[in-house]
Amino acid sequence: MTDVEAPRKRTAGRYIVALALKGTARVMAVVLQDQADEIRERHGLDRAATVLAAEGLVASVLLSAHIKGEERMTVQVASEQPPFAFTADVDATGVLRARFTPSVIMPVKAFSGMLLAMKSLGQKELYRGVSPVDNETFEQALARFLKQSQQTDARVRILARLDKDARVRFASGMLVERLPGISPEDFAAQIDEAMKGTEFEKLMSELAMGQLAGQPVEVLGGQDFVFQCSCNATRVAGMLRALGLEELRAMKEEQGGAEITCNFCNERYAYDGAALDAMMAGLPPAS
Repeated sequence: MTDVEAPRKRTAGRYIVALALKGTARVMAVVLQDQADEIRERHGLDRAATVLAAEGLVASVLLSAHIKGEERMTVQVASEQPPFAFTADVDATGVLRARFTPSVIMPVKAFSGMLLAMKSLGQKELYRGVSPVDNETFEQALARFLKQSQQTDARVRILARLDKDARVRFASGMLVERLPGISPEDFAAQIDEAMKGTEFEKLMSELAMGQLAGQPVEVLGGQDFVFQCSCNATRVAGMLRALGLEELRAMKEEQGGAEITCNFCNERYAYDGAALDAMMAGLPPAS
């Protein structure tokens, strides 16, 4: 009898926004362990890749704090050492998706490369920010990005932990941003000890109890998050039809059909020769 990983019921991730330090600091906190674990499952990630993917997902949601309506935040990380790529899409309704490649990497916490964040509305790009990552963790990379690309005075904590079976047990993050009404020095004096000197899981527990840095917080709102890809059979078929008659005919003759695998969710879409014939019906010949 072989050991088989039992499926578990997924719960929505959660994101909250609150005010702290008597209204002079904005707190953003997120819990995403099930969504991070779904990335691990879908892409077959090893322990090291899972931790980085989970941390990247948390960082992406923290960066999406100010999107609204139909806006979307896309975060991309291209790491040179160790070599990996991470991409996440987050929309204002709480739908997210992400991918991490390769599935197996050397065990590291820090990496070097570039971090890009882009806010868009449909096909229109509203904002783009880029910052280098120099032997930093996702926590440090996000802090650098906020300071250099957004000129934001903030403190960041991000942590992902796995259980003995390599499932994501904890994937959370907190971002505390200074608002007008408090000086940088007073902000640092009040928040640094709490953010840096407290074990992070305890810090998140205190926030859940309505406290930060020994003071009450005022919760302004929240958002549930689910992993959901935008791919579907209709969209993939439309993409294939857009290739044109000659390309579809070549696929049928050379391969007997077509197979498309979504980069984000790893869902496989297969079309046999008859399905390609149906797609080709009515398509004009190449000019």
